[in-house]
This record gives sequence, C-alpha cells and structure tokens, in this order.
Amino acid sequence: MNTPVPVQTRTYKPVSHSSLIDLTLNSIEKAGFTLDKETYSSAVDGQIANGRFSISNVADSEMQLQIGWQNSYNKQLTLKFAIGTRILVCSNGCVSGDFGAFKKKHVGEIQSFTPGAIIDYIAQAGEAFTLMQNQRESMKQVQITKRTKAELIGRMMLEEQFISSTQLNIISRELKAPTHDYNAKDSLWELYNYTTFAMKETHPSLWMESHIKAHKFFNDYAYDQSAPWESEEKALVQLSIF
Repeated sequence: MNTPVPVQTRTYKPVSHSSLIDLTLNSIEKAGFTLDKETYSSAVDGQIANGRFSISNVADSEMQLQIGWQNSYNKQLTLKFAIGTRILVCSNGCVSGDFGAFKKKHVGEIQSFTPGAIIDYIAQAGEAFTLMQNQRESMKQVQITKRTKAELIGRMMLEEQFISSTQLNIISRELKAPTHDYNAKDSLWELYNYTTFAMKETHPSLWMESHIKAHKFFNDYAYDQSAPWESEEKALVQLSIF
C-alpha cells in the first residue's frame, strides 16, 4: 500500500492497490459474505500485488469461496480479477477464469469499469462457487492411471508451461508420499491438488495466470473424459424417440 502509484497519462490509467483492497472488502460485506482470511503477496518492490480473500459462509466440508485479484504498476501485467476456491485441508487455491473473471489493460475505461465489475462479480460469487463444486465432483469421477498421470504432468510442463521443474519435483514427491488426503485416490481431482500444492512456489507475478491455466487444463480434461458418455446418452435418447 506504500508503493507510490504511478502518474496517470493519456495512455496509462493506474488503479491503486489500496483502492482494490477497499473495494473488495466493501463488496464482500455488501454481498452478505463473511471474510475468513485476507492474504497479500507482492513482487518487484510492490509494483505487482496479489490479493486473496476467503469467505467462511460460502463453503462446504472441503473448500470455501475465494476472491482474488492481481494488479501492477509497472505496465507489464494486466489487472486481473477472478473467483475461485481455497481447499481447506491444505490451503491450495483453485482459480476459475470461466465465471466472474476479467482481465483489463491499464488503459481506457479501466478506472470506471473496475468498481462496477468487482461489485457485480462478488455479488454473484455464490453461483461461481456452485459451479466449481460441480467441477470438483466431475474431476473426482475421473480415475487416472500412473501412465495418464505422467502424460498430464508432461503436458503441464512442456505444452502448457504453467509448472516448472521445481514444481514437477514437488508433484513427484506428492505422488509418492502425499502431504494431504483429498479423499479421491487416483482421481483427476487428487492430481489437480498435488499440482496446486506445488504451485504455492509460483512467483507472485505468475500466480493468478498460472492457476487459471491449471484450472482450465484439468476442467477441460474432465469434460473430455465425460463427453463420449454424454454423446452416447444423447444418441440413445434420439434412437428412443424414433
């Protein structure tokens, strides 16, 4: 909060870290949510900042709603806002870019757009939490073999590039001797949590983008695994009609 806010110019419109903190906390209160924890991280002498806010009264036995944003003063990163969850057993974060999320450059109407968008998205955050609960249950239903785990880990590192060699080693250790029990042995959900556990080591400048990529990667894989069954069911319905 003490990092000087850059001077506004014709081509650059700053949004202060402190204004985002105040806006988020006020919106959480107005939405009727109860704040559990607020966590901040920064990099480049405060030029980049992340805020994460977990909600205690939008939760189940495994996870709770988490609201997050990333802001920058160095003109290298966009302002990002997203709804996600915090896994209770390990404090892992899951961040969805599908619902209640936006990414804006520090130009144009960002200063007038941001307050309204954050207020609206937080007000609807309960719906996003329900969506992520459904995605979690879908991932739990996808059982994966040792070979599939290796293939997915390789894709995360080499194709999608949201995990590093250091994080790869952490995932490998988790596969051999898990730090936490996610009650979904050999499932896609378990591997997802091993991955986000390893991603706690992610640099603050990459934290949100990497978590959004991770969630999309695992959710897309879960959908792909269920799609053939859905197609078959639809075909059977059509046959029964005729």
